[in-house]
Amino acid sequence: MLMCFDLGEILVRVSPNWSVALGRVVEEGNWSDLERDHQTGHLDRNGFLAAMARRLDVSEEEVAVAHDGWIEGEMEGAESLLVDLKAAGHGIACLSNTCSCHWDVMQHWPIFRHIEYPHASHLLGAFKPDVTIYEAFAKAVQIAPEDIMFFDDRRPNVEAAAALGWQVMHVPVGTPPIPRIRHMLGSLGLL
Repeated sequence: MLMCFDLGEILVRVSPNWSVALGRVVEEGNWSDLERDHQTGHLDRNGFLAAMARRLDVSEEEVAVAHDGWIEGEMEGAESLLVDLKAAGHGIACLSNTCSCHWDVMQHWPIFRHIEYPHASHLLGAFKPDVTIYEAFAKAVQIAPEDIMFFDDRRPNVEAAAALGWQVMHVPVGTPPIPRIRHMLGSLGLL
């Protein structure tokens, strides 16, 4: 089985919102258009920072610092989970909506030593939950849909993968995800 993980809130700790990332209260809004454009490579870093600064009414420098600190590190137990899954004979992949600057940082983290099939929105030019990202991933890995187990914290992403025949596990944000994933996999006899 190919175990395919989203990164943010599954294997990677991330800032929950712009107010936390900036260290002060700002009016939160729907930034999905900017995030989508940036995380699919259609809006470069400077364009994203400038647009977010205007929307948040803060300086570009503040947005840059907050954005650079958005990814906070690996989830506790993430690397050991991947090691155990590989030892159990599973392949490891990731499929995440992320930008190139965050991707470049994460590539140096221990979890990436264990990811055989690293894929992300900015590399595939598509964004979850759009069906095109799952199709591009499946074509790249050449694995039957029923042999992919996908983990994500967002229900629309899980539902889109399930519609294509992938096995899925929704891991909502809340308590630490790694113990929950271990429990779910253990109950299925996969770990």
